[in-house]
Amino acid sequence: MKRKNKWFSSVNRWIRGSDHGSGTVMGLLLIALAAVGLVVVASLGNVLVCQSKARTAADSAALAAASALDEGDPLPCAQATTIAIANGGQVVSCNPLDDDVEVRVQVPTQVPFVPQVTVTAKAGPEDCS
Repeated sequence: MKRKNKWFSSVNRWIRGSDHGSGTVMGLLLIALAAVGLVVVASLGNVLVCQSKARTAADSAALAAASALDEGDPLPCAQATTIAIANGGQVVSCNPLDDDVEVRVQVPTQVPFVPQVTVTAKAGPEDCS
Protein backbone atom coordinates (compact mmCIF):
# COMPACT_ATOMS: atom_id res chain seq x y z
CA MET A 1 0.00 0.00 0.00
CA LYS A 2 1.27 3.45 -0.91
CA ARG A 3 1.64 6.00 1.77
CA LYS A 4 0.67 9.57 0.98
CA ASN A 5 3.22 12.19 1.51
CA LYS A 6 2.35 14.46 4.46
CA TRP A 7 3.47 17.54 2.56
CA PHE A 8 1.22 16.67 -0.36
CA SER A 9 -1.75 16.17 1.97
CA SER A 10 -1.24 19.49 3.70
CA VAL A 11 -0.91 21.35 0.37
CA ASN A 12 -4.00 19.57 -0.97
CA ARG A 13 -6.02 20.58 2.11
CA TRP A 14 -4.80 24.17 1.79
CA ILE A 15 -5.82 24.34 -1.89
CA ARG A 16 -9.26 22.85 -1.23
CA GLY A 17 -9.78 25.20 1.67
CA SER A 18 -8.89 28.26 -0.39
CA ASP A 19 -11.80 27.71 -2.79
CA HIS A 20 -14.36 28.63 -0.16
CA GLY A 21 -15.68 32.14 -0.86
CA SER A 22 -14.01 32.54 -4.26
CA GLY A 23 -17.45 32.71 -5.89
CA THR A 24 -18.29 35.65 -3.65
CA VAL A 25 -15.16 37.49 -4.72
CA MET A 26 -15.88 36.81 -8.39
CA GLY A 27 -19.48 37.98 -7.90
CA LEU A 28 -18.30 41.20 -6.28
CA LEU A 29 -15.85 41.82 -9.12
CA LEU A 30 -18.62 41.27 -11.66
CA ILE A 31 -20.89 43.73 -9.83
CA ALA A 32 -18.07 46.29 -9.65
CA LEU A 33 -17.39 45.88 -13.38
CA ALA A 34 -21.09 46.36 -14.17
CA ALA A 35 -21.20 49.47 -11.96
CA VAL A 36 -18.18 50.99 -13.71
CA GLY A 37 -19.79 50.24 -17.08
CA LEU A 38 -23.00 51.97 -16.02
CA VAL A 39 -21.09 55.03 -14.80
CA VAL A 40 -19.22 55.27 -18.12
CA VAL A 41 -22.46 54.94 -20.14
CA ALA A 42 -24.27 57.51 -17.96
CA SER A 43 -21.35 59.96 -18.26
CA LEU A 44 -21.18 59.57 -22.02
CA GLY A 45 -24.94 60.03 -22.25
CA ASN A 46 -24.78 63.23 -20.19
CA VAL A 47 -22.00 64.65 -22.39
CA LEU A 48 -23.99 63.85 -25.56
CA VAL A 49 -27.16 65.45 -24.18
CA CYS A 50 -25.21 68.56 -23.15
CA GLN A 51 -23.56 68.72 -26.56
CA SER A 52 -26.97 68.65 -28.23
CA LYS A 53 -28.22 71.32 -25.84
CA ALA A 54 -25.17 73.49 -26.59
CA ARG A 55 -25.66 73.04 -30.35
CA THR A 56 -29.31 74.11 -30.05
CA ALA A 57 -28.39 77.13 -27.91
CA ALA A 58 -25.59 78.18 -30.28
CA ASP A 59 -27.69 77.81 -33.42
CA SER A 60 -30.62 79.72 -31.91
CA ALA A 61 -28.36 82.45 -30.54
CA ALA A 62 -26.57 82.87 -33.88
CA LEU A 63 -29.87 83.10 -35.76
CA ALA A 64 -31.23 85.66 -33.28
CA ALA A 65 -28.06 87.75 -33.51
CA ALA A 66 -28.01 87.58 -37.33
CA SER A 67 -31.67 88.62 -37.44
CA ALA A 68 -31.01 91.52 -35.06
CA LEU A 69 -28.00 92.58 -37.12
CA ASP A 70 -30.07 92.41 -40.31
CA GLU A 71 -32.74 94.62 -38.71
CA GLY A 72 -30.11 97.22 -37.79
CA ASP A 73 -29.74 96.47 -34.09
CA PRO A 74 -26.42 97.94 -32.92
CA LEU A 75 -26.05 95.19 -30.24
CA PRO A 76 -26.86 91.85 -31.87
CA CYS A 77 -24.83 89.97 -29.26
CA ALA A 78 -27.30 91.02 -26.56
CA GLN A 79 -29.98 89.06 -28.44
CA ALA A 80 -27.59 86.12 -28.74
CA THR A 81 -26.93 86.16 -24.99
CA THR A 82 -30.65 86.30 -24.15
CA ILE A 83 -31.48 83.35 -26.43
CA ALA A 84 -28.48 81.28 -25.27
CA ILE A 85 -29.45 81.72 -21.62
CA ALA A 86 -33.06 80.78 -22.44
CA ASN A 87 -31.74 77.55 -23.98
CA GLY A 88 -29.52 76.69 -21.00
CA GLY A 89 -26.22 77.93 -22.40
CA GLN A 90 -23.77 80.75 -21.82
CA VAL A 91 -22.26 82.87 -24.59
CA VAL A 92 -18.47 82.64 -24.54
CA SER A 93 -17.91 84.86 -27.56
CA CYS A 94 -20.00 86.70 -30.12
CA ASN A 95 -18.36 88.19 -33.20
CA PRO A 96 -20.32 90.10 -35.85
CA LEU A 97 -18.40 89.71 -39.13
CA ASP A 98 -19.84 91.85 -41.93
CA ASP A 99 -23.39 90.48 -42.29
CA ASP A 100 -22.69 87.24 -40.42
CA VAL A 101 -22.50 86.55 -36.70
CA GLU A 102 -20.37 83.84 -35.09
CA VAL A 103 -21.47 82.76 -31.61
CA ARG A 104 -19.68 80.37 -29.26
CA VAL A 105 -21.84 78.86 -26.50
CA GLN A 106 -20.91 76.58 -23.62
CA VAL A 107 -23.12 74.33 -21.51
CA PRO A 108 -21.99 72.81 -18.18
CA THR A 109 -22.09 69.02 -17.80
CA GLN A 110 -22.39 66.84 -14.72
CA VAL A 111 -19.27 64.87 -15.62
CA PRO A 112 -16.13 65.69 -13.57
CA PHE A 113 -13.60 65.11 -16.37
CA VAL A 114 -15.66 67.07 -18.98
CA PRO A 115 -16.84 70.16 -17.08
CA GLN A 116 -18.43 71.88 -20.10
CA VAL A 117 -19.21 71.45 -23.77
CA THR A 118 -18.55 74.34 -26.18
CA VAL A 119 -20.13 74.71 -29.63
CA THR A 120 -19.70 77.40 -32.30
CA ALA A 121 -22.44 78.47 -34.72
CA LYS A 122 -22.46 80.99 -37.53
CA ALA A 123 -25.49 82.63 -39.14
CA GLY A 124 -26.15 85.40 -41.62
CA PRO A 125 -28.10 86.31 -44.72
CA GLU A 126 -27.82 84.06 -47.72
CA ASP A 127 -27.34 85.55 -51.17
CA CYS A 128 -30.44 84.72 -53.23
CA SER A 129 -28.92 85.31 -56.68
